[in-house]
Amino acid sequence: MLDEIALQVIAGKGGDGAVSFRRERYIPKGGPDGGDGGRGGHVWAAASRSVLVLDHLRRKMTIRATDGVRGGGNKRHGKNGDDAVMQVPLGTIIWDQDGSVLADMTSEGRVLIAKGGEGGRGNARFATSTRKAPRIAERGLPGEERRIRLELRLLADVGLVGLPNAGKSSLLQAISQARPKVGAYPFTTLEPSLGIVEIDYDTMVVADIPGLIEGAHEGAGLGMQFLQHIQRTNVLLHVVDLSSEDPVRDIDDVRSELAQFDRELAEKRWLVALNKVDLEGAVEAQIRVEQELSRRNVDSHAISALTGEGVDQLVHAVFAVVKEEREAAAVSTEEPPVIAVKTQETISIEEKNGRFYVKGRGPEEAVIRLGVESEEARAELARRLTRMGVKKALKKAGVAEGDRVRIAGEDLQWPL
Repeated sequence: MLDEIALQVIAGKGGDGAVSFRRERYIPKGGPDGGDGGRGGHVWAAASRSVLVLDHLRRKMTIRATDGVRGGGNKRHGKNGDDAVMQVPLGTIIWDQDGSVLADMTSEGRVLIAKGGEGGRGNARFATSTRKAPRIAERGLPGEERRIRLELRLLADVGLVGLPNAGKSSLLQAISQARPKVGAYPFTTLEPSLGIVEIDYDTMVVADIPGLIEGAHEGAGLGMQFLQHIQRTNVLLHVVDLSSEDPVRDIDDVRSELAQFDRELAEKRWLVALNKVDLEGAVEAQIRVEQELSRRNVDSHAISALTGEGVDQLVHAVFAVVKEEREAAAVSTEEPPVIAVKTQETISIEEKNGRFYVKGRGPEEAVIRLGVESEEARAELARRLTRMGVKKALKKAGVAEGDRVRIAGEDLQWPL
């Protein structure tokens, strides 16, 4: 099962605005009628219960939305670009290339990952009482582009943990409709399996994940691939083989690996299933282990995943703990509303060898939208930069006549 993948996501570019004038018979001076360009398509991540793994994205190196369409005459608005929707399973974490979390898909729905560029305005939008025939239009802005990493961590109510061949897959098969591979040798389970357990008109999801070995927290065996999947479970069910040489030591070894990987894992609610009670000599081991677990205040249940002995009682006990954890989680997730505070955009100016570099979203977008090819575009650009305070900042920085000013890759000569 593929549980981690890196992708490039590219939102669509906005369509350019149109420069157009109304041309009809008997209307020699119809005026500007260039329409706006369409918005570029967004890139979304959509979490769905119908998607279980990331394998369908294995060969997709890039997720790309389409560009917006250029505006037309008669004030026709260009068509918006088509959005790209990336289907992911519940439990997917989406990381940005800087290591920050863009989205944690713990419930069904979709999240915007890359925003499409805004479309440019057509020349009809620039007409005023003093400028009746503008011949400029804005270009569309580029869409966002980023490198992301998807990491799948299974969402389950209960995670089955234990050493290889403890009987976790057999137990999952006994309590659900899941049919994991079962065999009497280590590492039968090479990837996680999910089972749905129905009880009292309700359900819980149980995950059978590959068995632990010593050093798993450092990546030994199936190591990290196993441990990351149980971070999202609410309850841990330790499955112990009573025919083992020392079942108590087996429990301690598993808990040690959990704690060394993530302290919170060892602090989750947990129960113990003493499996293979049907084997000869298991009763003596059961009594010894139950006494030790009772001393530690740990709830344990003797079962046989093969014959079904004690399984129903175990399921009811586990489900009671699951319901308690669900109720606690519902209370703890009630958070106060977050009020967004608008911050003033920062515009920086740096002088190098007589050239002044202007950086800031506002001035850079203005240059991208208008360009510097025509005199009319440069005049509009100068007006916008003045409103933003860029001209005042340049004078304060010491700009002189004839100096070069560079914004968004374009060279301009002062005064603008």
